[in-house]
Amino acid sequence: MALKAKTIVDQPMELLYILIPLLLLYSFNFLLSTIVGKLFFNREDGIALVYGTVMRNLSIALAIAMTVFGKQGTEIALIIALAYIIQVQSAAWYVKFTDKIFGPPQAKK
Repeated sequence: MALKAKTIVDQPMELLYILIPLLLLYSFNFLLSTIVGKLFFNREDGIALVYGTVMRNLSIALAIAMTVFGKQGTEIALIIALAYIIQVQSAAWYVKFTDKIFGPPQAKK
């Protein structure tokens, strides 16, 4: 990541070029998995589907990118680092809206 620090400071608009597609990707992924979860699954399985599809294992992607692409992997590492930020924040917000989206949990008998 330090390899991109100078570029980020010199060209902060580059972050926007990366953030916009990431935001669109996560928005689409949340929307599609929520719709599928509500239509075809019960509450618990629908929520699991959303988190299972949206919350990918980015650390594996980072390791593969850095190993396979070497120095070129630094740009991929930047994308994955920004994806971590979006992923964690969006998951936290989704938790707040889960009861509104899927309804409140039913009491066990």
